Amino acid sequence: MGRAGLRGALQKAALAAVVCFASEAGAVELKGAGATFPANLYEQWISEFNRANTDVTVTYSAVGSGEGIRQFSQGSVAFGATERPLSDKQVEAIAGGVLHVPTTAGMIVFAYNIPGLDKELRLSQESVAGILSGRIKAWNDPVIQAANPGANLPAKDIALVARRDSSGTTFSLTSHLAAVSSDWKEVGTTIVWPKTAQLVAGNEGVAGRIAIAEYSIGYVEYSFAARLNLRTALVENKSGQFVRADAASGAAALASTVDAMPADGRQSIPNPEGETAYPIVTYSWVLLRRENADAAITDGLKRFFGWGLADGQALSDKLGYIPLPAPVAERAKAILAELR
Repeated sequence: MGRAGLRGALQKAALAAVVCFASEAGAVELKGAGATFPANLYEQWISEFNRANTDVTVTYSAVGSGEGIRQFSQGSVAFGATERPLSDKQVEAIAGGVLHVPTTAGMIVFAYNIPGLDKELRLSQESVAGILSGRIKAWNDPVIQAANPGANLPAKDIALVARRDSSGTTFSLTSHLAAVSSDWKEVGTTIVWPKTAQLVAGNEGVAGRIAIAEYSIGYVEYSFAARLNLRTALVENKSGQFVRADAASGAAALASTVDAMPADGRQSIPNPEGETAYPIVTYSWVLLRRENADAAITDGLKRFFGWGLADGQALSDKLGYIPLPAPVAERAKAILAELR
């Protein structure tokens, strides 16, 4: 057996070990790990599904997209979650094949803590790139002032809060920045931030730090900012409009790309069209093995995510996520049906 074949056999054995342990315990246990981005939604999905289905127990560890992909690739969990789709090379390296099922979408917002600011903060594309690169260092910088006429912006240093872990949120944000700024070059789940940035783990970590750090700003999935009642900036979109993150602007961002969703579900939206579209949005995917070692695991995954793609979508808007557009939800169900 070659090295690749041995690796695949070990991955299958590891997954089978997890499955057998769960089956012997009675209820099927579906362990997942990955992105913090959808964690608030998955928490509610799991609570409602587990309450109604005593023969299946779902758990999810919000450890970040990079770590979730690692655990999924090694067969430690039944499903992973990410905002960065796997590359073809990554897919080919995982035994059993990989399905990308879009489960929800969301907006990446800039939450801020500026004491005494008397107006909503407006961030141009130039401001966003400048703040995140460290070129813009103070709140009263002329570039920020130009988009906020009459606002009492303080002569205080900007305290940037960013992710230190491997993050799909970071990937989606930097993909947007590369699309709108010729000066922004680095795209990835981890990047080199300015030396003065405060680096924390997870969307919840970023939101929590902003809540207590005066004159701070950072990027988070919208629901995390909403949970802590953080102020969020209006952000300039492709049409030059400053747009507030809400259900309508999130839906508008997805609307122009719905028909372009590829058969495998892997679609990025780095700079959406539309005057009312919020500019930084992404789908969030679960990663599933196309072929599983145990039929009970396959059945449990189909039931849980099938419920999430149907009844579970009603929870998205309540929590600050963007419900999947109907054609995308149907595409996701078709991908889920390929699970064996």
